[in-house]
Amino acid sequence: MRIVKFVSTLAMATVLSAGAVRAQDAPYPSRPVMLVVPFAAGGGVDIAGRIIAAALSKKLSATFVVENRPGAGGSVASNFVARAAPDGYTLFVGAPGPMTVAPALFPDEKVDPITQFDPIILFANMPGIVVTRNELGVSNMRELVALSKSQPGKLTMASAGSGSILQLMGEYLQDQLGFKWTHVPYKGSSPALAALMAKQVDVMVDVVPTAAPYVRSKDLKAIAVTIPNRSSQLPDVPTLSEAGYQGFNMGSWMALMAPKGTPPEIVTKLNQVLNDALTTQEMQDHLKTMGAEPEGGAPQRVTERLQEELPRWKKIVETAGLRN
Repeated sequence: MRIVKFVSTLAMATVLSAGAVRAQDAPYPSRPVMLVVPFAAGGGVDIAGRIIAAALSKKLSATFVVENRPGAGGSVASNFVARAAPDGYTLFVGAPGPMTVAPALFPDEKVDPITQFDPIILFANMPGIVVTRNELGVSNMRELVALSKSQPGKLTMASAGSGSILQLMGEYLQDQLGFKWTHVPYKGSSPALAALMAKQVDVMVDVVPTAAPYVRSKDLKAIAVTIPNRSSQLPDVPTLSEAGYQGFNMGSWMALMAPKGTPPEIVTKLNQVLNDALTTQEMQDHLKTMGAEPEGGAPQRVTERLQEELPRWKKIVETAGLRN
């Protein structure tokens, strides 16, 4: 009787073990994958998330769906994903707002993008750009810096809102180059640009996609882009480093992230698929349409970007008195 019971127990264990192995060996993904976007539909990060989802769906013959979870500067979404099961079925479309600005603005949310997330890929970047109203009378960055230093606090800087990445980029520029503008926040980039064209403010640090149409139409003066290389969207606009101001790399990037502890083979698979997609003309055309530059590379590039920006924005949030 004991032998029969032992054999029966062994058989059951074997069946369960085989079932577990089959579940583990099931090709990823075997069910729909959710890409959580930390902002409302229609913005740059949302568009990037949908481009990523489409590329993954096509290559892996699976369903990747976007879910928008806006709120608290992106902290609502990042908290949700950080607490999700690390199984590759809940991913995060990260950006500077929720990943490197929100930790400084909302410290009580306790979201740590380095310890709570595994990076997958730095997908794309929207370069920053310094623009002025045409009547300001400056034609390059050196002239703008000289004017700003000669009139401390007199020049006004528009932004997309207090605590926005665009304000922080402008504050960082002032901090590094040693002058002061007076901040004038607006409810979004569009009204800020409208105010600049209406001569109500003097200068703005924006991202290329939203400023480029007004630069091309000559309604605004482009001074410099805030990344190491010139933007493909505005190739005639010099970089800050060309003007003699080194070490700037500011913009609104997009990265794909996963909860900490996601199996490395899943991270590698997603990274490879998206790196391959970024080399295609179709993907490059999609990104060009939205005004973004393709990035790609190893997951470590995301970590490096986080390590660069987290202390930068923490310092600026503190010195500008923006912490909530």
